[in-house]
Amino acid sequence: MRIAVLAANGRSGKIFVEAALGAGHKINAGVYGTSPFLKNDNLAVFECDATNYEQVLRLFKDCNAVVSLIGHTKKSSATVQTDAIATALRAMHTLGIKRLVSLTGTGVRFEGDKITIIDHILNLSIGFIDPKRIADGKKHVELIKKSDTNWTILRVLKLQNTAPSPFILRSNGPTKPYVSRFDVAAAIIEILEKNSFIQQAPIISNT
Repeated sequence: MRIAVLAANGRSGKIFVEAALGAGHKINAGVYGTSPFLKNDNLAVFECDATNYEQVLRLFKDCNAVVSLIGHTKKSSATVQTDAIATALRAMHTLGIKRLVSLTGTGVRFEGDKITIIDHILNLSIGFIDPKRIADGKKHVELIKKSDTNWTILRVLKLQNTAPSPFILRSNGPTKPYVSRFDVAAAIIEILEKNSFIQQAPIISNT
């Protein structure tokens, strides 16, 4: 499988790219700025502003699936997820790519979610400190849900650069309080390889 990755040089992106290459997949890595990757025959690196349609189109060419790991940083706009996914969906439609996995927070709720106290408190705090971040996550999901793609939205609470640990994907959680970025990478690979959770928004849970 050839996978296009948005924000491949971000903290989650770098770990996912290495894990996907290790699993035998080919990667088109979209990076903004300096590439952190070593040369690999199965890796093609593209300078890519995720809101630039022409650059995204080049990144997605010949791919079977798209993974969006766009997240908020101190320098990003308040609508970075929404703007990037709108561009990605347009490019996917043009190229006929159907499979999409996008990472977002558990602040984006779905009917039936099992919400823990920690989940509630952390998202309440984020909503108070940075409400635009929560709003952006929700709006980007609404765009995805209206698209003609075979989408999966992977949801997590708080990401950490910790060692991987056992997890299970559940449609409505409850979420692990802290999630390793290595677990995120493994979960996305599992979702793509099994072609599972189509038009669903699983949460990384404890086993």
